Amino acid sequence: MDEEYVLHPPTYEWTVRLFSRLRKMLGINIKLHGDPALLAQGEIFLFNHFAHIETFLPHYLIYRETSAFCRCIAKKALFEGNESFSKYLSRVGVIPNDHEELLPMLVAEIICGRKVVIFPEGSMIKDRRVMNEKGKFMVYSRKTEAYRKHHAGAAVLATAVDTFKLAVNTAEKANDWGRIDAWVDMLGLKNREHLLFTARRPTRIIPGNITFYPINTSDNFLNKGAGFLNAELSPKVNEELIIEANLLLKNTDMDMRLGRPIDLADGRHWWERNLQKYLARNLNTVEDFFTLKGLNRPWVENIIRKTIRHSSEMIRDKYMEGIYKEVTVNLSHLASCLILDLVDRKVIEIEAKKFYLMVYIAIKYVQQQPSVHLHRSLKNPEAYAGLIVGRKESLKQFFETATENGLIELKHGKLKFLNKLNDDFESDSVRIENTVQVYANEMAPVAGALKAVSRALNEYEFIKDTVLASLHFDDELRCYDWNYHYYSKPRFDDINKHESATESGRPYYILPEEGRRDIGVVLVHGFLASPAEMKPLSDKLVAAGHPVYGVRLPGHGTSPVDLRERSWEEWLRIIQRGYETLGTHVDRVCVVGFSTGGALSLIFASEHPPSLAGVVAINAPVKFQNKTMKFVPFLHGVSRLMRWTSSFEGVVHYRSNNPEHVRINYRNIPVRGLYELVRMNHVLNHQLDSVHCSCLLMQSTNDPVVVPDSSRILEDGLVNANVKYVEIESDRHGVVYEDKGDTHKVIMEYIQQLSEPSFQKEALIEEQQKKAS
Repeated sequence: MDEEYVLHPPTYEWTVRLFSRLRKMLGINIKLHGDPALLAQGEIFLFNHFAHIETFLPHYLIYRETSAFCRCIAKKALFEGNESFSKYLSRVGVIPNDHEELLPMLVAEIICGRKVVIFPEGSMIKDRRVMNEKGKFMVYSRKTEAYRKHHAGAAVLATAVDTFKLAVNTAEKANDWGRIDAWVDMLGLKNREHLLFTARRPTRIIPGNITFYPINTSDNFLNKGAGFLNAELSPKVNEELIIEANLLLKNTDMDMRLGRPIDLADGRHWWERNLQKYLARNLNTVEDFFTLKGLNRPWVENIIRKTIRHSSEMIRDKYMEGIYKEVTVNLSHLASCLILDLVDRKVIEIEAKKFYLMVYIAIKYVQQQPSVHLHRSLKNPEAYAGLIVGRKESLKQFFETATENGLIELKHGKLKFLNKLNDDFESDSVRIENTVQVYANEMAPVAGALKAVSRALNEYEFIKDTVLASLHFDDELRCYDWNYHYYSKPRFDDINKHESATESGRPYYILPEEGRRDIGVVLVHGFLASPAEMKPLSDKLVAAGHPVYGVRLPGHGTSPVDLRERSWEEWLRIIQRGYETLGTHVDRVCVVGFSTGGALSLIFASEHPPSLAGVVAINAPVKFQNKTMKFVPFLHGVSRLMRWTSSFEGVVHYRSNNPEHVRINYRNIPVRGLYELVRMNHVLNHQLDSVHCSCLLMQSTNDPVVVPDSSRILEDGLVNANVKYVEIESDRHGVVYEDKGDTHKVIMEYIQQLSEPSFQKEALIEEQQKKAS
């Protein structure tokens, strides 16, 4: 090893600590995907190159996970001009790309246990243009206006390492310890065991991809500060100050994804293996692989050189494909590709709502592509679900950037694509001037994502409501899975360890094979429970031919910590979604709610949904038995409760609960959830007279949770509804789950009545009479 470039562990470790502090201070979002074990198994790591920070991320994560030091290669220009900085680079493992002994040095470092990080694109590819017109992986040079192949140096390096290992293993088998000891001395190893251990390991290349999201082109304090100081910055420096600093300062997700390892032993022909064995037997130093010194047969040298070149090009193509297929696809990727595809189809303007729907469908289709790696914003429906109803919150940053850069216009509900989208820009301006093109280029190698975009573009105008309903229900399942996984993390164990619920909290959407079209049923569970609470009733309804949707109120069926973050308005919206989804398959819908679900169902009915057949509310809470709860006085006014919550919830977040159904209900009640209950009841009491549909109210005679006259209070308030009241002889609150007092039978008979023409006519006459009076 050249003494000038000897890695200095204390400096390296100091740099890692410094970056860790910066990460914590700035809130830098770095996430490693893939098998972490690959960081230990791999020897050569390859990544795409879009920003300067990428030269630190792999080293940082590899050291943090394995404590291994990394070498990397940088342009010689970085070592020129500033001697102190040049010395620092050398001490943290950077070697200039023009070093005479570059590859032999790197081979020696790998054999000594170090790892090597290489960026085979050769420079920063700011426009992410890495494929030619024929779909081959190549880098476009704007200077020469032509494509060039990616560098194969990493493949040559890997082949050299593999061949040297073979030489060591061959010498060991031959008991040639003198040769092995000479290599130990040459490499500065402590003993021959170290060399033999390394030689027995397979030579592996780990391709990886680093994806940044979002790309933010707005000014930051660094480039603004330069302006205040009247510093004349070149366009390149100004662009890098904006883009590179924003990656650190403006909440950018940095997803580093490790791909499938490339094992050099795989896929070699027999004659390639024989040539490698021949070369290994004649290696005395690391340099001999590159000089072929000692072979003394020009024709053999020529064959070996051609074989190495051919093999390296094949390996190069494998690892470039491995790098680009690991892109973490995000919402801006999909939106950008849709925009450019529309422009290619000569579409200059489109209704914004149509575009949002197109993006939503593309998301749902790309979720069906198992080979595509999705950014977490495409895995959590709460981040994008608003698109289907024309809300653009999830695209806000993307639209703001594209609008500021003169790429699109969004006015009066129309999205207009501007001519600048087709313009070419210099490498040092494209990241600022045309982020749409940058995003689209980055996703271009991901075939599954392109397929999803093309399918969405072709089908969005003809997609059926029933298909959208299925996609929407898929979102509910994904939302449950996302939240269940998130709130199961160790940091929530203090609350979760007390929980005993074992029944699945997933929502259900069941369409019987010979289901009825006349009426479907939305089932709404109670506070602290999950859809499982209504499943026994659901099974009977499905058996009778009714399509059923069992909604999951947000925050339920996962963790009390999740519930603490939710509002009653979110609970109400999910009933609306269930109603709309089920409504694509039936003519009318009946909403059946238990306890809190009953109160929510009545509030929903007060909004006069057009196809609502009726509401069943069982043990809906108006007054509670426990009037002296230790922390939250249920019967006090909303304003007083709000003051109480804000003053003490910082100390006590939860109250303990002793549920009737321990396999379904939470054992911890979030104080915020109790507050939302009171807020909900306040709204219910003020909207009862707005309910005009048929209602069935059911109440346990000795309900231990809800005061039994609650349903009578509701009946009195439902002055404009056709109300039927039924008492259930029971001292239990959870009568639906337990089917106390033939609860299921009463409900099913009522739903059957709703579908009868005579009942519908009577209900309509009664409603008209109440309106007239």
